[in-house]
This record gives sequence, structure tokens and C-alpha cells, in this order.
Amino acid sequence: MQNSIKTLTRDRSGFLTLSLTFFIAFGLWGILNHAMWRDEMTIWLIVRDTTSWGEFLNVLRYEPHPILWYFCVAVLQQFSQNPVSMQLFHLLIGIGVAYLILTQSPFTRLQKVLLTFGYLPFYEYLLISRNYSLGLLFGLGVCALWKNRQHSYLGLSILLFLMANSNAYSLFIALALGATLMLEWTFRQPLKVNLKASLSNRWLSFIIFLSGIILSLSFLIPPPDNLERGGLRSGWQFSFDFRHLLTTLARIWNSYIVVITAGDSKYYSVAICGLLGLGLLLFFAGFLLRKPILLFFYLLASSEILLFTYTKFLGAQRHFGHLFIVLVITFWLSYYYAPSGLITRYCKGKMRQVLNFCNRQKTSLFVVLLYAQLAGGIAAYIRDITIPYSASQAAAEYIQAKGLNHLFIVGSRDVVISPLTGYLNRKIYYPERQGLGSFVLFTPQRQEVDESEVLRQVQELVQIHGELLLILSYPITGVREDLTIRPLANFHEGFIYNEKYNLYRVSL
Repeated sequence: MQNSIKTLTRDRSGFLTLSLTFFIAFGLWGILNHAMWRDEMTIWLIVRDTTSWGEFLNVLRYEPHPILWYFCVAVLQQFSQNPVSMQLFHLLIGIGVAYLILTQSPFTRLQKVLLTFGYLPFYEYLLISRNYSLGLLFGLGVCALWKNRQHSYLGLSILLFLMANSNAYSLFIALALGATLMLEWTFRQPLKVNLKASLSNRWLSFIIFLSGIILSLSFLIPPPDNLERGGLRSGWQFSFDFRHLLTTLARIWNSYIVVITAGDSKYYSVAICGLLGLGLLLFFAGFLLRKPILLFFYLLASSEILLFTYTKFLGAQRHFGHLFIVLVITFWLSYYYAPSGLITRYCKGKMRQVLNFCNRQKTSLFVVLLYAQLAGGIAAYIRDITIPYSASQAAAEYIQAKGLNHLFIVGSRDVVISPLTGYLNRKIYYPERQGLGSFVLFTPQRQEVDESEVLRQVQELVQIHGELLLILSYPITGVREDLTIRPLANFHEGFIYNEKYNLYRVSL
């Protein structure tokens, strides 16, 4: 018996060691070969170039994100001024996610490996240094602590506080998880759940949870003079639009099946994927009818994200990918609940047959989704190490190698140029603000400029500095007889299609 236990322990230890070794090795290789784009570098620049906590907090009001990731980067910059350190810290978060999946989740070993090396943990929330990995880490931490909620909610409330302050989508999921805990307490007798947390424990936990929600919202609601609002210029969509609804529903399919996604420009594509996405949602809801408390969480969290997607922001994979995170959390928590007839006892005939089918096939379909996630993660990882994510790093390396960093540098369009200020560790003159800058705030003080206005300002600056380096996100088409403009190099290869750089040496 003792030998069997030792063998099993060694087997588990070997599985964990091997899985984490592969994850860390490939994660480190991917991180060190990933060229950061503007959304990654902006956080670093805000922390680096704000001169006081007051200015730092004021700038954050123009960012459509809660404070936690910015605070982590601020602490990190006390020890390093190299933006690569932010990537390495992000890798540690990714390793934490992998560790939770491999050691704490109730899934089979195959499911753990598929999930660990899936699109979100292995690529989107690993190689791209954003705040979404924090939300995933704390969300899985909630899952790991869920089974201990019978006696105390404090640990869960702290994790939900942190989760809510990671990003807007994690806020939606944290709200749904908190509401689920409160609903479960309210209906604990019909659900036959044994909960023993004291009144003081419940109230303190609720205060912590509510404080996290309020703090998150205080940073997510932008000031009136924010013209960009994090790329959300389109306002709110409250009128009914059937195609827009299908496009929103297609986000379910795109989130679950990342290898075959709908193209928004093609009606038949969003129609097919929208209906398939709705079918997937209803299938898993059918399985969850036997576990009503989780049905509540799954539908609430998914509806929050879909409602925001429809009314405000269609988003990219890193955004609507949280729909898949909701599904993973739901499956994880389902292992803690026994089947209940609270709802299913009212289902008769064909309805019961459908529910039985959903229940029998749920694991098989979940594994199919995990394989799709694995394929998407591997494909995206290979693409990232073969094609630069952004051309910014290559352009910065060229500038440093050619000794051009000592020149006065002018760059436009400022949003595209901003990653260079991180890699070059200096500010660049932005014609849009007629001054030196790094990160970009979309306030009324910032004005879009065309090529002629850029060259007009360059002509004035050349008279002061004698010679300068001009970096544009587009090639120069006009000619000025009062300037000598010598092309140096172009950097156009990158996954982010509009981060292209054309370098010119300008003198009188």
C-alpha cells in the first residue's frame, strides 16, 4: 500500500514537473521573442513618465482599465527600468495560472494539459503583457478556494476584489461569482448546501467585495474630456440590429472555437457562427439545469459580457475570450455540486431527453473545445515567434545600432510611434501635441495632423536642432524645397498591421 502511494505521488510530481517545465521553457522563449505593441507598452510609459502619484492617478482616469496592473508595473519599475522586466513578471503570472490548472483543478490530466497549453493561458494571456492574465489568475484562484466557502468567504472576497480590479471583463465575471455566492446562501436549504460562515464573516466579505467593485468602476468610468475612451468611440448601441446581434452571438463561437472564427464583414459568416454560438450556449445551459446555482452563474456572466459586446464594444479575442473563461470556471465549479432536481423535475418528455443528451455529451464537447483551444494556442504561438507582433522593436534596434538615438526625434502618428519611446527609453516629439511625449491621452489638447502639418513643424524644429530623425507611420508623398529629407529604412513587417515605421534623416 505504501509503495503504491509513493508511486502515485512520484507520478503526480513527474506530471507536474514535466508540464510546468515545458510551459516555462516555451513561455520564456516566446516572451523574449515577442515585440510589444502600443497597448502593452503604454502601461510601462505611464508609470515611467508620470512624475507624481497625483499625476499617475489622473492619467489612469483616461485609461479604460482598473488600477491593479498599473500598480504592479509601478512597483516593478522600482527595481528595473527595462520594459522586458514587465514581460518576465507577466510570465510569472502565466506560470501561476498553469500551476493552478495543473494542481488545483478537478479535471483529468488530458484536460489539464489541453487547457494549460490552450489559446488563452499559453498565448493571449502569456506572451502579450496585459492585465487580462491577472483576471484569469484570480478567477482560477476563486475556483480553487470555492470548496472552502462553507466556513469562510474572506479568501474568496479578497480574490474577487483583486479580480474586479484586473480588467472590465474580469469585473463582469467577479460580479457574477459574487452574486452566485449570495444567491447560494439565500437558497442554501432548497439547494441542500451546508454553509456555516458567521454573520460577521459574511458582512466583512461583502464589504471587501463591494469595495472592489466600486474601486474598479471608479477607474473604468472615463472623464468627460476623454475623446477616445479606450477605442470605444462608437457610443452605446441600444437600438435593435439583427446583424449586430448575430455578430455579438458569433463571439461565443469565436471564444470557444478559436481556430475557425467568423469574419464580421461577411453576413453568412456571422449568421452561421452566431447561431452555432447560441447553440453552444444553450447546450451547456441544458447540462447545467441539474445544477441550478451554476446555471445562474453561467448565464449571468455570459449575458454580462454579451450585453457589453452588443451595446458598446465588439472587441478582440482577448476581450470576448472571457466567455470561454466563464465556461471553464463553470465546469470547474460543477465538480463541487451534486445534481439537483430543483428545475429538472418540471422537465418532461422530449425536454428530458434533450437534457439527458446534454448531460451525457457535456464532457466530450468540452474536450473538443479544449483541443480547438490547444490548436489555436500553438498556431498563435508559432506565428508570434516567426512574425514580429509589432515592427516597433526592430525599428528601435535599428535606431540604436545606427547611432541615431542621439538625434532629436519627431514621430507621427503618435499612437503608432509610442512603443518606440519604450524601447528607446526616451520621449519623442509628437506633432499631434506639439511637444515631447510617450504615452498618448485622447484629450482636446491633442489634434490629428496631416503630412503637410508634420513637415511644417519639422521645418521649424530643424532650424533649432540642425538635424533630426523623422519617424512616420506612412511614407512621405509631398516635397519641401526648404528641407533635405533622406530616407533611411522602412519597418513594415508585423502582426499589428498599422504599426509601420518609415525613418527619414532631415536637415536644411
